[in-house]
Amino acid sequence: MRRNFCALLPFVLAGAVVACQREPAPAAQPPAGPRYRVIAQWGSAGSGPGQFNALQGLAVDAQGNLYVADAENCRIQVFSAVGRFVRAWGRCGDAPGEFRRPTDVAVDAAGQIYVVDFMLDRVQVFDRQGQLLRHWGRLGTRPGELSAPVGVAVDAGRSLYVSEFYNHRIQKFSPQGKHLLAWGGEGDGEGQLYFPAKLAVGPDGSIYVADAHNYRIQKFDPGGRFLAAWGSSGKWRGQFQDPVDVEIGANGGMHVADSGNFRLQWLDAEGSYVAEWPIPRRAGAAFQSPQGLARDARGFLYVSDTANNRIYKLEAIGGGQP
Repeated sequence: MRRNFCALLPFVLAGAVVACQREPAPAAQPPAGPRYRVIAQWGSAGSGPGQFNALQGLAVDAQGNLYVADAENCRIQVFSAVGRFVRAWGRCGDAPGEFRRPTDVAVDAAGQIYVVDFMLDRVQVFDRQGQLLRHWGRLGTRPGELSAPVGVAVDAGRSLYVSEFYNHRIQKFSPQGKHLLAWGGEGDGEGQLYFPAKLAVGPDGSIYVADAHNYRIQKFDPGGRFLAAWGSSGKWRGQFQDPVDVEIGANGGMHVADSGNFRLQWLDAEGSYVAEWPIPRRAGAAFQSPQGLARDARGFLYVSDTANNRIYKLEAIGGGQP
């Protein structure tokens, strides 16, 4: 089956001071640099409410609820901003409203929820309660057809962007599923893609794509015109190993799920490194794997750790808002 995812700092001792000399006041500590701070975390392996099996993409609605693509449990779970379980829907199957491997989720301005299914090559649209509204897609390479859709994002006008892992492209749809345009194509040149993962819409409407196996983030305008790219293969600051998701801050800064390096990276709007956060190693876990990102209206960032079936809520602090 083709669908397997594949410095120590020196210090100086001061000499003795002359008697009766007044001791100087302690030097003020410099402020801590930009960093991430954990606000909350939840989740464990399993199939019960609040448990996960290979969770993937995330999305936040206008009320601050978090939607989670719980891939191997074939469902979408919904949580409050503090991690309280709200509801879930879906089951394993091929019928409308069912899932085989939901990999990403997005919420539009009308509160409709879009889910892409990697195995079923389709987009399904639900209301907030999980009632199916419509669906489209089938396996293929022609406009409107899909091959392993892995990411979905919605812009302010409710246009939908879908990344296809095996077709190496991005497709744009209307909210009703009408095909509008496509761009990409296999390769490593500007605007080309090689196994793209998830994607995001920036505050100016630009489209950011985690171009996973080209080890970079690419930026496009809503018409698919290439604008910029950042990253290369490696472990150093600003380098990536299989970046699988990207989330954009209000000022254009980027958060990147650098999956192969087991970390989250924060870049500014020009692509320069700001900070990073290694995904915590949990007891008994062999590795960590950040897979999904979402940002709420207050600027808090949610991260899904697929390998450990965990969700983290983070605050980016210092260095200005991303």
